Amino acid sequence: MSETFKSGDVVRLKSGGPNMTVNDTAASGMYLCNWFNRDGDVWTPQHAAFKPFQLVLIEQRST
Repeated sequence: MSETFKSGDVVRLKSGGPNMTVNDTAASGMYLCNWFNRDGDVWTPQHAAFKPFQLVLIEQRST
């Protein structure tokens, strides 16, 4: 069973990687996530969509 996430939740890929913030849910049921990559002193914003079974909840947004 796949988890459901909401905007503001902090997630990570089950395979590892950086913590990401759920931004929105796409019509296809995928979650749009944002995170930052660091290259030396430069932080670059990134975004991508993931299927719910690929993600694990790290921290739930408090309401």
